[in-house]
Amino acid sequence: MVLAPDRSAVAVPEGERAPGAEPEPPKSHPTAALAIVPFLVALVVGWIGADSRQMWNNEYATWHAATLSFRDLAHLLSNTDLVHTVYILVIKGWIAVAGDSPLAMRTPSLFAMAVAAGCLALLGRRLVGAAVGVVAGLLFVLIPAVSRYAQESRSYALVTMMVVVSTLLLVRAMDRPVGRRWVLYGASVVAAGLLHFASLVVLAAHLFLVVRMTDGDDARRYRWAGTVGFASLGVIPLLSFASGQSASISWIKADLDAVRGFPHELFLSWPAAGIVVAAGVVGGFLMWRRQREVAPAVVVWAVLPVIFIYVTYPVLHMFLARYVLYVLPAWALLAAVGICGLGEIVTRRNATWARALGAVLVLPLVSYLVLPDQREVRSSPVTGQPDYKGAIDVIRANARPGDGLAYNDVFGQLSDLAREAVDYEMRDDPRPTDVFVAATSVARGSYSARECGDDGMPECAEIDIERIWLISTTYDSDPLSGLSAERREILRPYRVTPQGDFEGVRVVLLARR
Repeated sequence: MVLAPDRSAVAVPEGERAPGAEPEPPKSHPTAALAIVPFLVALVVGWIGADSRQMWNNEYATWHAATLSFRDLAHLLSNTDLVHTVYILVIKGWIAVAGDSPLAMRTPSLFAMAVAAGCLALLGRRLVGAAVGVVAGLLFVLIPAVSRYAQESRSYALVTMMVVVSTLLLVRAMDRPVGRRWVLYGASVVAAGLLHFASLVVLAAHLFLVVRMTDGDDARRYRWAGTVGFASLGVIPLLSFASGQSASISWIKADLDAVRGFPHELFLSWPAAGIVVAAGVVGGFLMWRRQREVAPAVVVWAVLPVIFIYVTYPVLHMFLARYVLYVLPAWALLAAVGICGLGEIVTRRNATWARALGAVLVLPLVSYLVLPDQREVRSSPVTGQPDYKGAIDVIRANARPGDGLAYNDVFGQLSDLAREAVDYEMRDDPRPTDVFVAATSVARGSYSARECGDDGMPECAEIDIERIWLISTTYDSDPLSGLSAERREILRPYRVTPQGDFEGVRVVLLARR
């Protein structure tokens, strides 16, 4: 069955083919080279500001885990973040080669999003047509969430890439079901599942593709089922062990406010969400009329993962937009069909130039409307996050040998984030002594340290340090207000001198009277 002219095969007389030989592959089409356009645009757009935005807590966690020894990393993963094991190992190897600057750590994500854009163009070309594929790739790049996660050292960009790649490889395997194509498809499914098991929901869309594209060809269906079955053997062990760590994401909410804000969290832009979803709904109807074989699969890819994380929230606690970031390519593809259909409606012509006209009309408008959100996702620090780098720069510039360091917050978690920030930002500098720490995060196999006086920890001892830098995330006029009574008593002999207020954080110098 031929879905689009771009992948039509040349018929070969049966008598001219050797018995048992593989069928001739479809001739390559020059429109495949157009995929380089979304790839390069994604690289350029993602590169802008990739080294200027400071790291934030998730990226500090990535660096912390990736720079541990293998023994300490195993200790950490036995307690938390087992689901990110493969990504952490990838970044661990990457840091050994490229270094641990923010740009270096974000480069794999940057290239992953560019590959996703290029492969989306190829996928759209095979399922619908070359014009739709290129428009889909470009529209995908314009979504601010794509830029944001192209500039973040976490697994979400790589997951998005592998979902698009696996879908493209499936279509290729269905076109020409030889062994090596099924092996590549199975390997891509394993890679996507190991990067994050939430990506496996896309297999429901793959099932629709297989059922609709085979026209009763049971051989290809059996090959797909066997490939997925073998692939699952590579993912199930990690999934079974990681299921016991769901408490680490129990803070995620799925209340009415979370549902209302989900479209913005997914696209990181209300204009992008409105335009892409509206055009996607139109595109879904057009695909159902013209490419009925593949329309259900693309719709399932776009919608089902979001439904899945909401319905399973009481058990999995995964109602977070970045866990299903990989639905954005599907929405971009549906929207591209709608946008190209607009050109056909305006011109009343079913031609490539007419479909391109829709892109010429809509893509510049989308670029203009999302520009403020593109700036927002590049803001430093990340919106809503403390400016730890600004505070730590003050300490780095003014610290003396023998100084101490303390942390103060009223929420019980920000001090852990501040410690990770100090560990990263001062990784090449002498670090003041952590005066209240009783058990480090490395020793605990955690991202959190424990301080003296905490439950199960020894009482705090007197401090024989002349100067202590206090990183405080309290908003009270008294920077010591979030400390326990015991720690406040220990710091009573010190004179408090504010050193600077930053976004969500302040620096105070405590000098012995």
